[in-house]
Amino acid sequence: MRENNSTNVNMKIWQLMFLQQISQSYQIIYLSYLIWQFDSLYLMSQYWMLDIFMLTALGLLKIKFKAIVNNLIMDTLIGSVLKLLLLINVKYYQRFQIQYFSYAVMAYYFIRVLVQNIRKISNNQQISQYSFIVQGIKLLFVLQIMLITMKLTKTITWNWYSVFSISWGLLIISFIVYFVFLLSIGETIVDYVRNRSNKTQLIGGIWFSLYMNSFSILPMWFLLEVSWHEETKLSSTTSTLFLVLIIYNGLILSGLLLFFSHIKLYMIELKVSSSPQTNQNKQKQSFFKVDIPYKIVQISSTYFDIIRYQKNTITVHHSNQSVVHQKTKLKAFEFVGKTEQLQSPAAERDLELIKQCEDKCQICYDIEPNIVLLPCQHGGICEECIIKWLEKQKNCYICREKIEKYLRIAKSNEEGKFTIRDIAICD
Repeated sequence: MRENNSTNVNMKIWQLMFLQQISQSYQIIYLSYLIWQFDSLYLMSQYWMLDIFMLTALGLLKIKFKAIVNNLIMDTLIGSVLKLLLLINVKYYQRFQIQYFSYAVMAYYFIRVLVQNIRKISNNQQISQYSFIVQGIKLLFVLQIMLITMKLTKTITWNWYSVFSISWGLLIISFIVYFVFLLSIGETIVDYVRNRSNKTQLIGGIWFSLYMNSFSILPMWFLLEVSWHEETKLSSTTSTLFLVLIIYNGLILSGLLLFFSHIKLYMIELKVSSSPQTNQNKQKQSFFKVDIPYKIVQISSTYFDIIRYQKNTITVHHSNQSVVHQKTKLKAFEFVGKTEQLQSPAAERDLELIKQCEDKCQICYDIEPNIVLLPCQHGGICEECIIKWLEKQKNCYICREKIEKYLRIAKSNEEGKFTIRDIAICD
């Protein structure tokens, strides 16, 4: 199962890389056209070669690796036909009404989205928020293409800054998300300097910030350059942007090749963790049910002995053995065991008091404990106490090791079973 998860993460990373390189390649090709002013037929031939490469790669992914490419093959074919019609309109037949093709494409995408959602509803399948957003963005891009074709055929007389209004809106939203992400990366860098975050979080965060910039600031610069050129027939920073994109693509690709393991672990952590829900950044997620003895040494590091925590990855190994190792029991509980042999009234009173506190939080002695700290795996503390504790310091209250995450657990209905409810990442 873990090998499959690792393979899926690898595939996802390379899919993201493929998307970034292709989108940047389209921009680089058009910038070269603006710089050297070569024939439009040569421009379209470069785009067609890129489309052929995309179709080959998508077909290989679908046939050999059984990857889900959805409708990307059809989208690429439609894009190739659109480029052919643009070439006919610009070079050979100026009065060709290409906008009618864009109307047909818009209708096709709308009907496709409608049919897909109706099919999911009829099959009692849930429409994910991610799928809904992607479908909406595709429709907006088709509408953007329709505005471009209407401008080329002089159906509308807007300036090019207005024609790209839909793209501007999407890029502004992307920039806001990117800016928020940059703030979190700045905090990660500060934490790394103070030894409160690890190398994986630093490298993975920086790489993803560079990646996200490929879909925010750089495309905005590209649209600004294209609009300026179409309005004035002059080039301002075209050559500079051309060099920046080439260097930037090489930087992102080389960073992925050099630090792939760190980026992979960072992505696994992002996948395991959901968005923060409280000020304590708790990550809501359902996990595993595991067998654990009901009576357990709560503050021992063997509290969840079957959990393995390594390089920010949490795995669960099922075991029928007791999670309490006799050699690691604390002296206090060895004392409890010896006290049970005493028969004096005072000893029995002390033993009763100890038993009353045994199932309580080891800090407040009031609430039942439900927290396990990672990576040290100490427990015996309740959620309210760990929240107050983390406001003052970030180290375990027993061994003083830095707390990176903590698990919130709950007892199952069955005797001797617990459920890991969620994982909270400690900043």
